[in-house]
Amino acid sequence: MDDITILKRLILSKLIRGNIWGGKHTPLNFIKRGIPEHYRNSHKGQKTFAEVLKELNNEELIILTLKRTGKGSDEHISLNPRKVYEIRQLLEKEQPDR
Repeated sequence: MDDITILKRLILSKLIRGNIWGGKHTPLNFIKRGIPEHYRNSHKGQKTFAEVLKELNNEELIILTLKRTGKGSDEHISLNPRKVYEIRQLLEKEQPDR
């Protein structure tokens, strides 16, 4: 599997485990902390992460919104409840053989 597929699976599965659908959202930093270190600390990894977020947003599998906080505003993320079937299909289709 390539890096994009791996990151898509990580992001979607983390949001599903947290039950973060629709109106329930979490800061994007929470998701960034959950991915492997070599994606967070390298330029190539950060670029790949941004590309994956853009793809998921364009496919409307996730919802990215800007929320006001006490110290400014942060990007928040949640799963699109209208795309449950597509998300589950994506995660089942791309499971690695064990």
